[in-house]
Amino acid sequence: MLCPNCQRENQPTNRFCIYCGSPLPASKAENSQEHPGTLEEEVRRLRELVNRMNDRLAALEREQGMAVPPPPPVPAPAAPGKEEAPTPMEKAPPPRKLKPARVKEIEWEQIFGGSWLARIGVVALVIGIGFFLKFAFDNNWIGPTGRVALGILAGLAMLGGGYRWRIKYPVLAQVLSGGGIAVLYLSIFAAFANYNLIHFYVAFAFLLLVSVAAAALAVFYDSVSLAIIGIFGAFTAPFILGAFETGAAATREASQGVQLLAYIIVVDIGVLVLSTFRNWRWFTLLALLCTLVVFGVWHDEFGGRVSLLIIEICLTLIFLTFVGATTMFHILWRRTPEAFDCALMVINAAAYAGISLGLLWDDFRVWMGGFMLLLAIFYGGFAYIVLQRGVSNVRLSFFALGIALVFLTVAIPVQLGDSAWTTVAWAAEGAVLVWLSFILRMPQLRYYSYAIFFIVVVRLLFFDTSVSMRDFKPVLNERFLAFAVSIAAMYLVGHRFFRVRKSFRHAKIAAAVFLIAANIFSIWVLSFEVWDYFGSQLFAGGKDLTMSEREALRSAQNLSLTAVWAFYAVIALVVGIRKRWRPLRLGALALLLIAIGKVFVYDVFTLEMAYRIVAFVGLGLLLLTSAYLYHRYSKIIRGFLVEK
Repeated sequence: MLCPNCQRENQPTNRFCIYCGSPLPASKAENSQEHPGTLEEEVRRLRELVNRMNDRLAALEREQGMAVPPPPPVPAPAAPGKEEAPTPMEKAPPPRKLKPARVKEIEWEQIFGGSWLARIGVVALVIGIGFFLKFAFDNNWIGPTGRVALGILAGLAMLGGGYRWRIKYPVLAQVLSGGGIAVLYLSIFAAFANYNLIHFYVAFAFLLLVSVAAAALAVFYDSVSLAIIGIFGAFTAPFILGAFETGAAATREASQGVQLLAYIIVVDIGVLVLSTFRNWRWFTLLALLCTLVVFGVWHDEFGGRVSLLIIEICLTLIFLTFVGATTMFHILWRRTPEAFDCALMVINAAAYAGISLGLLWDDFRVWMGGFMLLLAIFYGGFAYIVLQRGVSNVRLSFFALGIALVFLTVAIPVQLGDSAWTTVAWAAEGAVLVWLSFILRMPQLRYYSYAIFFIVVVRLLFFDTSVSMRDFKPVLNERFLAFAVSIAAMYLVGHRFFRVRKSFRHAKIAAAVFLIAANIFSIWVLSFEVWDYFGSQLFAGGKDLTMSEREALRSAQNLSLTAVWAFYAVIALVVGIRKRWRPLRLGALALLLIAIGKVFVYDVFTLEMAYRIVAFVGLGLLLLTSAYLYHRYSKIIRGFLVEK
């Protein structure tokens, strides 16, 4: 019977082709009648098919030089129409224990003998050839042109050998190809940097060609080791040729320093091309770290002789190259980035921002906030463009948006410095992010706003609370500005969460947290305002104040603090009754109890008689007012202690 797919002959009883596995048409006998023993015939045919597949697999393994285990014995099929006698149940023999130590020995022997010996041997050969060439160079056996020509020929020969042995000896082929790429980088770099045999633009074109060839070979061989060998050789070439030696660098011109930067950019372009087709994270990380190290060494030697504008332009080109190297693969192939990919993006962004701030800070201090804002806009636009590509890139888009928000947050203190305006800007940013999170339906923005408000709280407590007593003015100071804007932002955010409490799972908790924080900081800033007012009076009077005047000011200071707490508690109690909000009423009662305790435990012993009278009379009136409010609105607050 001929197979309809591969047109090969099969037995009439076969249901599937033994060569390609395609289903065969049923025979006329099978279509005409059902005969007994069909199950036994099917089992027999399946056994024959498995045996033939095993024979073909064994033949393929013998061609590859692999050891073929002997096939298990196959029991003879029973005669048609005759059932096999059932065999008694036998107890299965216990499985033999494997010898893992022996297996590991065999694996390590194969790995070391088959792979690492080849790598070490090629490295040793390259080093030996290098020593021979150096010896020949020192004795002037070979001129500059001959040296470069030998290097190019050696590199091409290694690439050819790698291509020739790519099937029989893949590891050796990859190592040879990587070494050839490194030798070509070295030779072309020496031709224009050390010997001035070719023009800069010619060398630039050749280096670009080598970078593209290295990327293409790594993709062709699908070998990350080849890519790593090539990129490592490319970045070590300037050090091998002495481009960064102190004596040699001191005699070089600024144009040669720019050429070295262009060389680094060309190598990074090769990294960009390769990372677009293969997501080899360790290769990209190695290239990024090598670039930063080489740039640092370059700046130490040439930074004072090259224009700051040229340095920043080259650094920006390197940054943009690695932006593509860390994202293009995921954008083009619509792959979700993992944690390692996100870490590479963060390293690149942080390195560029940090190095740029270090380079530009002294001369362009007033523009550094704008520079960080530009980075935030760049990553924000990048996030938008990536999101437009499709929903599959949403994680990459959100992570880029997170980097943009970080730069936006950092831009505020960079531009404004350590002042209250920094707290004001952060509080406004947090409120806007919460608003945008509901408008755009992006909960990630809310999570980031929580971090922003945490920073705001830290600044309010530890940086903005203290003021100078020398020229203090109540309300008209930076502290009150920072607290007022931050408290307003907290009230707005809390109100927004309160409005969506029925449709958002954690909105009720978030609303309570923000509103409680707003009330606490309101009491905090009012208390410090009145306390520091009398403190500034004491500071301004100095030694000119008499003892009675000092005691009067201190009594007024303590009494004013008690009055602020009591009045705030009564106002909060009124609002809680009117709005029927039990947590606010309970908080107001707690604050009122603190004020009562301060009067009866502390003020009664420290205040002068006149202030003591005012404290007790005023507190009594406030308590009577509170009691009247509770009786007046008893129906509203009835059962508030057990209110659900």
